[in-house]
Amino acid sequence: ATLAGLNGKVSSSPNRTYYADLQTTIPLFDRHFLTIGGTYKSGRSDTEEHGLIYYKDETSKTGLTYNSGGKDATYAVFVQDEILLHEKLTLYLGVRQDWWKTYDGYAAQFGDGAFADTYDTRTDSAFSPKASLVYRPFERTTLRASAGRAFRAPTLYELYRKWTGSGSGTASSPVIVYNSNPGLHPETVTSWDVGISQGLWKGAKIGAALFENHLKDLIYRKTGTMVDMGGTFVRQDDYINAGKAVSRGFTLEAEQKIDNRLKLFANFTYTDARIKENVAKPATVDKRLTYLPDKMFNVGADLELGKFSVSVVGRYVGKRYTDDQNLDTVDDV
Repeated sequence: ATLAGLNGKVSSSPNRTYYADLQTTIPLFDRHFLTIGGTYKSGRSDTEEHGLIYYKDETSKTGLTYNSGGKDATYAVFVQDEILLHEKLTLYLGVRQDWWKTYDGYAAQFGDGAFADTYDTRTDSAFSPKASLVYRPFERTTLRASAGRAFRAPTLYELYRKWTGSGSGTASSPVIVYNSNPGLHPETVTSWDVGISQGLWKGAKIGAALFENHLKDLIYRKTGTMVDMGGTFVRQDDYINAGKAVSRGFTLEAEQKIDNRLKLFANFTYTDARIKENVAKPATVDKRLTYLPDKMFNVGADLELGKFSVSVVGRYVGKRYTDDQNLDTVDDV
């Protein structure tokens, strides 16, 4: 084969999402501000793949080789009470209830390895409380602490979308098949953080925070084992739920405003995130989470010029693992 004669494929994955949110805030007595609301989200995604006689010509389509898709919906209600305990101390208490459903899931492959599957409707729910305290002992000093739970349902992409990445098929560059998993459960997190913000001279402010997140049923992509398929090396990577994971770290930030038009800022985040329990793949325990860098740094400036604004931002993102056993090391990283 030559570059002029290679075949290929073309993929299309249209999706639609609808949102509706409604909330209201009601002052109660002298020290309470009650916020009540609800949200609805509905989505649909469908994927089709066709073969191409010539990989650069989308009009050279052949028959359908793969299709998949599904629908989901989430309903939620929430309430929060902002309580002025003291002129310098505010307490926030909130709860949220989510109901999630995925349905009409399907996937089919035509030709080699043909299959056609439909998936049952699945539902789940989560109760998520939160609480936080904000204390301002001095005019320019703010102390805060918070704790709570959160809920994330798997996306339609994670549930139903399978695709094949690029790769030469050699042992050093295998073809990677990224598999979805219609049996994924939602993931939950219990977290806490504490922080301080301190004003300095005019327009200057610095801050720092510590955080910790305890994740359950973490959704992540498991690195598969490479297999020789008749001279072509293939690796199957699957979405799964890891039992437990923990991420902890800190953030630092600084800001300087000049003439109410120019703002300079910088921030740094360090995160140590590791899997702590994973029955599906015990070798990943105590390994760093994939695709999550340990260090991130931002520096930038915002300038307002009348009706216009200009921003310049530079970002640094540290190295990340893509292998769930952290085997992809270069220069000991």
